[in-house]
Amino acid sequence: MSLRHVVQNDSVRIVFDPEGGHMERVTFDVDGREIEPLHRAPWNGGGALGEDVPVVLKKLAGDFFCAPFCQSDVEPAPWHGWTSNGLWRFVGVEQRGDGGTTTRFRLDPRVMGAAVTKEITLRPGHTFVYQRHIFEGGSGSLPVAHHAMVRTDMPVTLSFSQKAFGTTPDSPVETDPALGHAALAYPQRFTDLRSLKGADGTAIDGTHHPIDPQAEDLVLLVDAPGSDFAWSAALSPEGGFLFLGLKDPRILPATLLWMSNFGRTYAPWSARHGHCLGIEELCSNGGLGHAASVAPNVLSSAGVPTAITLDPEGSTTVSYAFGAIPVDRGWRRIVSIVATDAQILIEDESGRSAAIPFDRSSLAVGQ
Repeated sequence: MSLRHVVQNDSVRIVFDPEGGHMERVTFDVDGREIEPLHRAPWNGGGALGEDVPVVLKKLAGDFFCAPFCQSDVEPAPWHGWTSNGLWRFVGVEQRGDGGTTTRFRLDPRVMGAAVTKEITLRPGHTFVYQRHIFEGGSGSLPVAHHAMVRTDMPVTLSFSQKAFGTTPDSPVETDPALGHAALAYPQRFTDLRSLKGADGTAIDGTHHPIDPQAEDLVLLVDAPGSDFAWSAALSPEGGFLFLGLKDPRILPATLLWMSNFGRTYAPWSARHGHCLGIEELCSNGGLGHAASVAPNVLSSAGVPTAITLDPEGSTTVSYAFGAIPVDRGWRRIVSIVATDAQILIEDESGRSAAIPFDRSSLAVGQ
């Protein structure tokens, strides 16, 4: 059993589990108000799951990095790859000139021949976790994703930067009704998340969660082309938080919503895993796995990348940031997030606004 590693500063405290690389607990502190917006599976830390259960499921919590995303059917590895199942060995902490820190871990084993380094950067006064995953060498292509999960024990309203379209997979997560239930119709394509088609033909607003008291569903949202900055926002006034996921859509050009709300009946889910909304920023052919993402597919034929390509003679970097701020019950759906070099400007539909520190250069391609 690996020991947890705490990464923290004045605004953020992360409990990082090197076994699987999960950010198990992330606490944000703003002017003495502490919030924990991320989900944690009810069995996490219980130690009662069988040996056949992969680490990624045993440790399910917070945010973790997937390479490849979903099924590892090109190179042998557990579900979501060694990046979410292997051991991340502590390398060291770099003190930054801005007063921040960058903590580094190195993955054991390699992925597609690449050595993988995880960087977690915290900056003073910033309520963001800045991450980079650097693949050194290696060959081939693979789908990747950040697997952040937001808790929905209190109602959550979603907003996003501009999306081109959305889809559901060809079939639900569980096709056997004895194993699980889905609320949505499969497959479907849409342009407005507020107008999803339910399994029974009724309309469902996919921006309000949970969408069903007992269901397991997936929705893929594809970013509109032409931008180098994209955002996902999960607002929970009753829960007291606004969660933000920020990325460069040229690297992570889609968002997968995993709506897990007591909809799976078999172990370890056992109809007890709920109040979880995965907001997974990715470069992948949805949840179809490694082989399906590197082969020609509907998304790639439309010009949407579904895998990153490793550089045998150099490095390949995936950057992502997530953060949160406390909010009161007066906040309404987020309608705008604008990034400058040093902050982001947030506005809701009632006219409320906030400006918070953010380092936009952290998402730059090649940085």
